[in-house]
Amino acid sequence: MAPTISSNLIGTDKEPMKTNVRSAVIPAILAIALISSGCSPEKTGTPSPESTSSSTGSSSQTVPPGKIFGDLKACTLLEPVTTPKGFSKPTEEDYESDNGCQAQKSEYGVISTYLVDEAGIDELTPGRGTKVPTQIAGRDAVEIPGSGGTYTCMVGVAVGPKARLTVGTTLIKGSNEEACASSKEVAEQLAPKLPQGS
Repeated sequence: MAPTISSNLIGTDKEPMKTNVRSAVIPAILAIALISSGCSPEKTGTPSPESTSSSTGSSSQTVPPGKIFGDLKACTLLEPVTTPKGFSKPTEEDYESDNGCQAQKSEYGVISTYLVDEAGIDELTPGRGTKVPTQIAGRDAVEIPGSGGTYTCMVGVAVGPKARLTVGTTLIKGSNEEACASSKEVAEQLAPKLPQGS
């Protein structure tokens, strides 16, 4: 059965969740995609996170580093978008940050979102895809079709220069374009709820 993609793109049928081998593999594929997004593709050998510099001096930022999202939680943002579309109740994830969330839908795939306090969209690496600048809800953003291989797409939305929202979709089958349409749709709904950044 092909993934259900309605005019809302992330599916609307409310079929009961079925556990199968593919739904067990989706989190593993997502983990690989998200881990690869934090690695530097320019170097050979074992992947490692890109380094970020930290300053010990005073800062002109009005929001302390790591606090831009305050008490905002990724699952609080994702749940009202995915649950009405027949996805499972979102569960906390920490592949890209300690403030992540994913929801699964049988015969469709996985949608995840992360609030990343200390890395902007410029620090996203394309993994297996290509980084394409775009706009989401009037904010600078990047789209990375094929970020984790076939049937995947990641969208990063700027929340200031050093923070971002990331939305990723991994489909059971379909295309990178369909995965990007899903990621962009979710990002468009979440972006207005984000802080403006500094």
